[in-house]
Amino acid sequence: MDLRSIIAGLILISASSYAFEQCPDSSTQCDNTALGKLDYIWGQEEKDGQSRILLNGKEIFKNDSNQIGEDPEGWTLNSENLISKVIVFYDFNTPQYITTNPKYGDMYRYRAYRLFDFSRKEVVISNEFYPPSDYGARLRWVSWGQKNSVIAFDDGSRFKYENGHVTMINDGSDTGESE
Repeated sequence: MDLRSIIAGLILISASSYAFEQCPDSSTQCDNTALGKLDYIWGQEEKDGQSRILLNGKEIFKNDSNQIGEDPEGWTLNSENLISKVIVFYDFNTPQYITTNPKYGDMYRYRAYRLFDFSRKEVVISNEFYPPSDYGARLRWVSWGQKNSVIAFDDGSRFKYENGHVTMINDGSDTGESE
């Protein structure tokens, strides 16, 4: 094979993979999952203010938030390099009241999370969860396991994902700071 053929082939492969990864104009971000193409649509771009997630063009999740997307620390790939699980964050349009603190006044949370599992025949969307000690704590790491997964935030809180449900296993109150 001559060098021109090799270069032409590489350009063709690069161009076709680039075209495949392009998101629709309505999407803020898109990903390839084990079940197909996932599109994130920010609520701040929509007339109704609702953020959406589409799987293969069909709406699978919608909520009252201005931004939605995957957390960079919270995803895993299958053997074909397609996303099999991803932790999605969303920023509320209206902050969610939590409690009144005697020192700081009313406390609100502005962000929440859900785990989307694409490793089964149909997508499984977990219940909502968020770090309870520091409502703005960032996702620190995820340990993806076959039976269950552990999700940790910077406030020391930890959650377990198993059978489509996320449960808190440590509220982070005993650490006082990140690890």
